[in-house]
Amino acid sequence: MMAAGALMAAGNQGNLTSFEEMDPQGATGETRETTSFPLISPMVPEHLNPYADSVCPSDIFELLLPDGKRFGMFSDPYATIEYHEPKYGLPNGRFWLDMHMQGADISQKELRLVDVLSTTRTMTRRQLERVIFPGMHPQDRAGVEFIKKCRSRGIICAYRWASPLKDDRRKPLAYMLTKAGADAAEILFHRKLNDEYWARPVEYGAGQGPEMTPYFVDLAINELHAELVRIDRLTDWQRRPVIRVDQQTFHIPAASFEMIRDRNDFLQFWIEVFRPGPEFIHRTAQRFSRLRQVYLKLPEHKRPARVFLIADGDSRIPLLSRIAEQYMPEVPLRFTTDERLIAQLGRDTFLEYNNIEKKMTASTMKFLQENAAGMKASEYFSEARRHDDDEFED
Repeated sequence: MMAAGALMAAGNQGNLTSFEEMDPQGATGETRETTSFPLISPMVPEHLNPYADSVCPSDIFELLLPDGKRFGMFSDPYATIEYHEPKYGLPNGRFWLDMHMQGADISQKELRLVDVLSTTRTMTRRQLERVIFPGMHPQDRAGVEFIKKCRSRGIICAYRWASPLKDDRRKPLAYMLTKAGADAAEILFHRKLNDEYWARPVEYGAGQGPEMTPYFVDLAINELHAELVRIDRLTDWQRRPVIRVDQQTFHIPAASFEMIRDRNDFLQFWIEVFRPGPEFIHRTAQRFSRLRQVYLKLPEHKRPARVFLIADGDSRIPLLSRIAEQYMPEVPLRFTTDERLIAQLGRDTFLEYNNIEKKMTASTMKFLQENAAGMKASEYFSEARRHDDDEFED
């Protein structure tokens, strides 16, 4: 459990889920200065712009992927929120909540939906299906119908995003709790949610919605969350936990999670997410320096086994690797991307980059494969629930 003071600190630090952030107040320690490359964003040549047929903002050549490919699914720096049918089901939320307050049954799937969105903030339909409908066939419509029903009851709302950049990929709908859903989380799970965990859908003018980058960070990490649930290894997930080593020194990763590899064998990981933005090299260097400071001050048993960094594309990894080597060489780092996670966990989901040989190779972690040996999370939780009836009074 996170201490109340830590929660308050987290709430006061702004958006700490991406590299586009201010330094947390109270963070101390020297920044490791680099001499191997300038702390300015490299300019991508105009002929490599994959959005040449779009009306491009003036700074796009500072943010593009070096190989001229499109931004990852959850990486467009110009995207803004558009709520989908913002009034749909919204008036029904209070009635649904009141019915359950008066004793009406709540289904296990509704319970699970409130649980996962009050933990992860937002998910796409396919992410929710893997968490709520494990083993469901891709052609099964049960997930679609369930989500539609929960929208009509006012528990959740839907949104997508708009952008001046033309992209032929179909954008998924994503979902968040409504105020009624957030109130249900407090009643059912005793979680008092910050305002950022629920949405009040409104119809914005074109391009006037909130920036998508903070939501993209959650959607990117929740691809990994959904996959860990699918392979039945996830035992704990914390969004933006405050990792504090003393009163003045802390770090807030995008998420930390624990997974089970086998009986009595648990591993802890942190997740960082890179999304392109202004002065991203400088901000990334600052963040890596702070991460290293906290990592080295933690006792070894509290350090993550790996830090996973989700980039906006493969060609960004060499630069991120060079910055990491300069600013946090002691931290065990593995890379992945939006598209690699969307393709489901496999042997080439995670990558290593050799800065000397300038070579990228797959980092196959057997315990993150679908059919890996060892105790599964469901087995662990099942054993934890076993108890001797003699220990309880009638």
